[in-house]
Amino acid sequence: MRRCRGVILAALWLAGCTTIPSPPPSDNPAATWQARQVALAPLTRWTIQGRLALRTADNGGQASLQWVRDQDRHTIDITGPLGHGHMRLTQDRNGAELRDADQKTWYAPNAQQLLFRTTGWLIPLDGLNYWMLGLPVPEAAASQDLDEWGRLKTLRQFGWDIRFLEYTRIGTVDLPSKLFVKKLAEPAAGNDPQNARFEVRLLIEHWALN
Repeated sequence: MRRCRGVILAALWLAGCTTIPSPPPSDNPAATWQARQVALAPLTRWTIQGRLALRTADNGGQASLQWVRDQDRHTIDITGPLGHGHMRLTQDRNGAELRDADQKTWYAPNAQQLLFRTTGWLIPLDGLNYWMLGLPVPEAAASQDLDEWGRLKTLRQFGWDIRFLEYTRIGTVDLPSKLFVKKLAEPAAGNDPQNARFEVRLLIEHWALN
């Protein structure tokens, strides 16, 4: 796998990895979108490798990311400055565990809340589990726009604004390879850190459907 290089967040985001051209635009994007959802919904075993960049109003950082999903079990490895060397976050139906580079371990019922509690990073893992496939979280309120290929172009869900900036062809489906996820502070939120401005930029360099 070819690594794209970058030393700052801007370089990380602008550095591109080669993608396979998509087929011609759809004559009926809405119908194509319906078919895409049917094709993507059963995908519960996959591996992604790429890079993650986070930014708040005060600071930011980046790291390498590997996320392996096997149905209800998730294993997320974050390596680099953002991960303080390396950390592994796992979740299954019994709960979540985080282990850092010093082998210290924390537990919680939910991986997203565990990561926020231990690092302060408000990464929307529950949503990304679906957004990374180019799907909204099922049975949850959302607004969306489609591109001319019948794929998600923008999505707003759970107070997050998700932009699907690039797709890559994997087998017979297009899967996102570059996402920009932004949370906007709500005026009534006060000083609640979970409502503060936060940006997640995800560059997926390798997809594997298991």
